[in-house]
Order: sequence, then C-alpha cells, then structure tokens
Amino acid sequence: MAKAHKLTGVKPRRSYRENARTILPQKVEEVWTWEPFIRDAARREELHNMRISIKRLRYTMEIFHVAYTVPKEGFEETAVICGKRFAEFLAGIVDLQEILGDVHDADVVLDILTDATQRTAENVLAPGVATLIARTKATREADYETFLKKWEHLSVTGFKQKLLSFLAE
Repeated sequence: MAKAHKLTGVKPRRSYRENARTILPQKVEEVWTWEPFIRDAARREELHNMRISIKRLRYTMEIFHVAYTVPKEGFEETAVICGKRFAEFLAGIVDLQEILGDVHDADVVLDILTDATQRTAENVLAPGVATLIARTKATREADYETFLKKWEHLSVTGFKQKLLSFLAE
C-alpha cells in the first residue's frame, strides 16, 4: 500500500477552514497522481493505491465537512448551498472508492481461487472453481469498465478543477 503524501502548510494556529483549504487540495492531488495507471486493467496495485488515496480524501473531506457547512452570521443561505455542493463532491468521491473497492475485492477473490486450484491435488472441484474464476473475472471487468466510465465523466465535466475551486472558496 502506498504511503500518504506528506502534507505541507498546515498551521495549528490557523482556523479549521484555513487548514481545510490547505489539506484537502493536497489530498485531491494525491488521488490524481494515480491517473496515469488507470487505463491498464492489469495495474492492480496502482488501482488499489488509488482507492486508498480516494479513501484518504473521502475521510478527510468528512472530517472537514463542517468547515464548509457551518453558517457565518448573515450567510446562512450560502452555508446551505455550500453544504449541498460539498455533499455532491463527496458523493462522487465515495462512488469512486466503492467501485474501486469492488475491483480490488474481485482481485483478492481471484488470487484465492487461483491459489486453491494450484494447491488442490484432487481435480474434483476444478470445474466449479473454474466457473467461479470466470464469473469473478467478468464481474471485475464490468466493475473496472464502470470505474473508467465514471472517471471519464468526472474528467470531461471538470470535476477535479471544480472541486479544487470550491475547496479554495
């Protein structure tokens, strides 16, 4: 598993919101460092590392959610709008994490099934295991394609740039 990128610019004496503006963009950039690897379905480790980076971004966003939704006096309506936008961005991140989690789960199952076929001296189970392997591969391919489509949609719609702009507000 890849280590989290080192955060820079965090100042304990700054406000919660100011530190959120410092930390969250770095977490977004960490996710996008894995983008060069996503078009190759065989890059299992990189896809898993991307999922871990997305998970870190998700949980960091959840921690800082309040910084984008607590109203300042006279700006209650703005806080509601910000909260909705924040929730929409977070939903996109959660969706990516879940899809990549499904891809990773299939990879783990495939490893276990493949290992089981190699360890077993009796071939009694081989046809059933072969069927499970084929089904799991098909599920993994479908999940991977779903991930690519969602990623492409986010890219085309400027999700990253919009998220970074929002976080800087």
